Amino acid sequence: MSPTAIITIITVFIIGSFALSGISYTRQQTLKKRKLMLKLLKQQVDEALSAIPLLLQIDKDYDLILQLQIVAVNTLSKVFTLNPDDKTMQASLNTQKTKLNEYKQHQRNNEITCWLASDAALIATQSQLTRIEKLLDLYRNKGEFSETKHLQLKHHLNALREQLSENTFLYQADIFGEQNNITSYQLYLKRAIQVIKKSNVESTQKIQKIKQLSDRIQEVRNIGKANNFTNLIKPSESTALDDTEEVSISE
Repeated sequence: MSPTAIITIITVFIIGSFALSGISYTRQQTLKKRKLMLKLLKQQVDEALSAIPLLLQIDKDYDLILQLQIVAVNTLSKVFTLNPDDKTMQASLNTQKTKLNEYKQHQRNNEITCWLASDAALIATQSQLTRIEKLLDLYRNKGEFSETKHLQLKHHLNALREQLSENTFLYQADIFGEQNNITSYQLYLKRAIQVIKKSNVESTQKIQKIKQLSDRIQEVRNIGKANNFTNLIKPSESTALDDTEEVSISE
């Protein structure tokens, strides 16, 4: 074999090796990007779904719940498209589609509790609502929500936060009233009044609420008792969320 032929064979071999290496590298990079994309999409699914259990417990409306569920279903669909052979992901997608239909029909498997049993529970829950608010901002930035829908959902979330604070303070006032703890009873009525003053409730309704609670405080001062009033919000057998029943939401 001539030197020229040998050189040609070696050159072809080297070029072929480079070509195969390039194809292998490209394939590895594609797989790496696909794996990263799947991870990010699954994280987005977890974030959306983890926010819903709390809302099912405290939010009588369904719009925010539906929007989060739609994000989860749409994202799961993207995951399944990238990995169509994943039977577990297919089952998860079917499950979440079923839940979406249930929420559209205003179905849930729990009673709604619009107050919490303690300041600690309220603080923990408000923190979780703040995380949900950050999720809404994230979805707006990603184009999941229009600007109008984003503002609408944030307004609802703020109203839910205010209502939860007001009702929790009234619930605790009722507890102290039953115990005839005059000082604490008046304290929590005043805290409820402060929440109402800062709320976005319609003016006439706001004035009526403040007057009702202010009159109650004055009555307590006049008679020196707090245990002979009808409860403002607490039922005879409370179903309020216990401090230990915090619903975890992903950061």
